[in-house]
Amino acid sequence: MSFEPIKLKSLKDPTEESDGLRILISRFRPRYLRREEENWDEWWKELAPSKSLWKEYFKDRKIGWTEYSKRYIEEIKDNPEALKVLCKLSSHFNNRITEKSHNAHSQKEEHRTSEENNYLIKFKVVTLLCHCKDEKYCHRSIVKGMIKDSQIIEF
Repeated sequence: MSFEPIKLKSLKDPTEESDGLRILISRFRPRYLRREEENWDEWWKELAPSKSLWKEYFKDRKIGWTEYSKRYIEEIKDNPEALKVLCKLSSHFNNRITEKSHNAHSQKEEHRTSEENNYLIKFKVVTLLCHCKDEKYCHRSIVKGMIKDSQIIEF
């Protein structure tokens, strides 16, 4: 079994120690969960789909997965705050992967990365959370792909 630094989970899945930093990427706070029972460390609403896109795909079922994916990626690319947090995650994981495989980072580059991702440094794993049960048809799978393929999120 290979190590996966980015995990995807539904909010209803049990919390595990191996989850690392748990980031909720949903627009809406789950009503079924009392505040003292929140099971995430960070809440990045900027990575959630817009209310209108969410409504068309999840609630009204007016569009399918292909259209939803395309429009979600367009929304993210047009959202500077979303791009900013995606770049942080992408930089953190892609630098870590590069460092493991090439072991050729300069100290200056490592210092810059640690400053940008100060709170991420202590986490080897990030778990992206959402309400959706099936990760294959959830925006968190798109976000994971965008993090891995950093070219898609370049400014």
